[in-house]
Amino acid sequence: MLNGRRVRALRTGDPDDVRLLRAISRGEFNTAGFRNADIRRILYPSSDKLPASERRKIAARVSRQLRILRAHHVIRKVPKSHRYHVAKAGAQLTAALFAARHATIKQLIATAA
Repeated sequence: MLNGRRVRALRTGDPDDVRLLRAISRGEFNTAGFRNADIRRILYPSSDKLPASERRKIAARVSRQLRILRAHHVIRKVPKSHRYHVAKAGAQLTAALFAARHATIKQLIATAA
């Protein structure tokens, strides 16, 4: 919950959620963090060419996605700014998720044994 609101579960198998997690875990955001606009440019690269009303809809969609990540403590907001940083738990989640997604079954079985 974030501010008493319920949010949906983070779906690690959903392609949209995976794209979002991949976007926030980019190395360029490690020091300065990221903003809604930064994530928007990665997820929707052609959105700059859309009319203003469509750009606002995309910005709102990204805001909802960031709210989900905040509620699950994957990211944290930098106080008094519009920036976010990946939280420690979020870094561990993304590292484990992408390691598991890129590993073969043989590698996973050998690691488990």
